[in-house]
Amino acid sequence: MSIRIKLSLLLGLLFLAAIFNSILTFQLEIYGEEKLNWVIHTHEVLNETQTLTGAMKDAETGQRGYILTTNSAYLVPYHTGRLIAQESFDRLKALTSDNPSQQDILDSIESQMVLKFQEMKETVGLVQGDNNEMAVQMVSDNRGKQYMDNIRGLFDTFINAEKLLLEQRKGDFRENRAQVTTLIVVEIVLFIGLFFMTITLLRRSFFTPLELLLSSVKKLEKGHKIEVSDVVKNDEMGHLLSTFFVMSEKVYQREQELGFKAHHDELTGLKNRLTMPQEIETEIDELQETGGMIAVLFIDLDRFKEINDQYGHHVGDLVIKETAYRIKYAVRDSDTVFRVGGDEFLVVIKDIKNMTHIHNVVNNIVSEFKHPVNIEGKELDISISVGVAVSPDDSLDRKEIVKFADVAMYAAKQDKASCYRMFDKGMLRRGSDSGKIAK
Repeated sequence: MSIRIKLSLLLGLLFLAAIFNSILTFQLEIYGEEKLNWVIHTHEVLNETQTLTGAMKDAETGQRGYILTTNSAYLVPYHTGRLIAQESFDRLKALTSDNPSQQDILDSIESQMVLKFQEMKETVGLVQGDNNEMAVQMVSDNRGKQYMDNIRGLFDTFINAEKLLLEQRKGDFRENRAQVTTLIVVEIVLFIGLFFMTITLLRRSFFTPLELLLSSVKKLEKGHKIEVSDVVKNDEMGHLLSTFFVMSEKVYQREQELGFKAHHDELTGLKNRLTMPQEIETEIDELQETGGMIAVLFIDLDRFKEINDQYGHHVGDLVIKETAYRIKYAVRDSDTVFRVGGDEFLVVIKDIKNMTHIHNVVNNIVSEFKHPVNIEGKELDISISVGVAVSPDDSLDRKEIVKFADVAMYAAKQDKASCYRMFDKGMLRRGSDSGKIAK
């Protein structure tokens, strides 16, 4: 049996098992949710029963308080209790509409409630008509008490029936949870079995071929040429691995090329401005932990537009490449050079111990441009203007330190005596940054 058929059967079995268990679990969950809703429903009935009996008590308390004191403040709980009792009774009728026996009990309760409300209304009316003695007499003959006793007795029967239903429904819900738990255990056992089946198939069909890869390393160590056919067996798995090997090499190389192009300048190969903010931010953060200094150098070619206009963009591109090469050659491997614009470069000098170190690096860069460059038979003089800002002395803010280096570079362009300048705050006051500001 081929690997393809084995895998197809295994995946089919896994798929059917997953579908079956999902459907069964889904059905049990729906059934369990229904049982839980009935449990919640029964609790709502019991809670509504307490609300109704409490409202009846409030109404009766308000009635008797008003009869005994004629204080109209007692009419508030009386009327409120009657209103809440009626609303609560209507909700109880709706909640138990599926239970005929409970509906019969509620009908009996309703008839007693009507009599009780009528008795309370008559007594309150008598007091309002100044017939207090008659109202007291009506209360004293215990007719209203009898109504309430009847209501309480009926509610006891109603509540007992609901509690019995509650226990039954809780039992149904617990049974459902037990079924779900049993299903989960069965699923775990099933999938553990399928797991071991999968491991066995993978070992025979995949892991064993990979062992050939390890054995081929010995050939490589001895200097023998390794072919893909040496690494895998001559079967469908071998063909798959060899094809994947070739494809993965191509994809990896393509990803490396795209990654490099995304973060490097195509003309010079230097890093571009996309990576510059994060690298400077990282260096500044390390400064605050370990101390030391870094210098940011903003470098701009002088009269580059004239070169472009006179000799064309092709020559201008070659000048840019030569400039990048000279700057890169003048700094250490640990320092970073960026091309941030057409003829603009930025250098981050790291691990600086003192200002002399900075001046030495800048002088090294400047000295690289003392000799002309020969491009297509033309000797061209290349000169640069350099602005330098130091962190943490000038700023600990990434945007500011780049801006200050740019400001110092413009000051250097205006200074006939020197081709580089160190940033100082006076440059800002003199408006030296009135031109273009670094990003």
